[in-house]
Amino acid sequence: MGFDQKAIVESILKTEELAQAEKTAELRLRRIATWDTPTIEYAYQNTESMNTIAFIFPDLAEDVNEWVKWGLDMLSHYDSCIACFPAEALSDANLYCDCLSEKGLESLQIGVVAYDKNGNIMVIRMYVLADTSSKKRSKGERKSYWCWWRDASHYEVATLLELSEKYDDLDEDIYTKKVYPEFYDMMINQQTKQWDGTPRNKNYSVASFKAEKQNYKIPMCQLGLWEASTGHITPKGRILLEVVRKNGDSSRRYLAYLSKLLLLDGKHLDLIKDLDDFQKSCPEVIPESSAEYFILFDNYMETKGSIGTRKPSAVKTGAKKAYVRDEPKLWNKLGFIIPSGKGRYYWPFKGIKFNWPKINEILISTEDSQEDVL
Repeated sequence: MGFDQKAIVESILKTEELAQAEKTAELRLRRIATWDTPTIEYAYQNTESMNTIAFIFPDLAEDVNEWVKWGLDMLSHYDSCIACFPAEALSDANLYCDCLSEKGLESLQIGVVAYDKNGNIMVIRMYVLADTSSKKRSKGERKSYWCWWRDASHYEVATLLELSEKYDDLDEDIYTKKVYPEFYDMMINQQTKQWDGTPRNKNYSVASFKAEKQNYKIPMCQLGLWEASTGHITPKGRILLEVVRKNGDSSRRYLAYLSKLLLLDGKHLDLIKDLDDFQKSCPEVIPESSAEYFILFDNYMETKGSIGTRKPSAVKTGAKKAYVRDEPKLWNKLGFIIPSGKGRYYWPFKGIKFNWPKINEILISTEDSQEDVL
């Protein structure tokens, strides 16, 4: 349409809304190279926070889903993205916003603006920076911002949902008194399944009974599938259970739904971006050993104020030195990581390579949306 994209971007950079989004009174930015993203002409970096912003100008001849895919692709390279539409295509800009909402992507750092030939900017939607700081749990103790995970498989998540619904009518702590004892009994009798569908082989011990109780409860509660105090199933948990019943606990649709919950509600997408930023910011220190790598990442997250307080017993024994250790195993099982070999996901001296097309495919999917399930 003959608009000067550079002038449009410069006008957007001066808006109060963008400064507020970047949480600064005076926004200081520098233009950065975009060699890795040839479809992007204009990208900038906040010189204070070092956050990056990409600007896209969607092709109005394309489908709205293509615009969303482009925005997601940019978020795998930059911290934030702003989609720019001409004023006469305001309906398209609103359609873009509606599409983000329909796909449950409102929390992503994507802004939408409209512009006219006089350089006027209308901010239709401005992104909000993700909160990746650790949260206060109690005096002297903090918890990490993402959903904590150990070894629960998608099959076991389905089993736990079924058990919580089974005892939902009871007005008590059903997890402690009913759900977990029954679930643990199933585990030690090889009646629960691991990720590959084979029976989980667990031997009874007092220590195991105590440890596994928290290992299975915490992610169910942090994802919002259970009430934290009692283990009663929540509306969100019922929706996921309905997906299981309609499609099966080994179905791609159920796995996609659970994956999307983990990425967005469980904030694993933010954790993935933190890890990706870490290895991009200091590629020269990426070690050969994955164990050393995750210790370095822990240090990075502690510096950012993003990691929770470790139990004194865990620090003292040093049995498992890294705080972030099982989440990458989970991502590998869900296909978020490009494997370095059979059964391996760590690349010596390179770190972890994320399968962004796969991650974005899950994020943009609508077949696993609440509207489709109900």
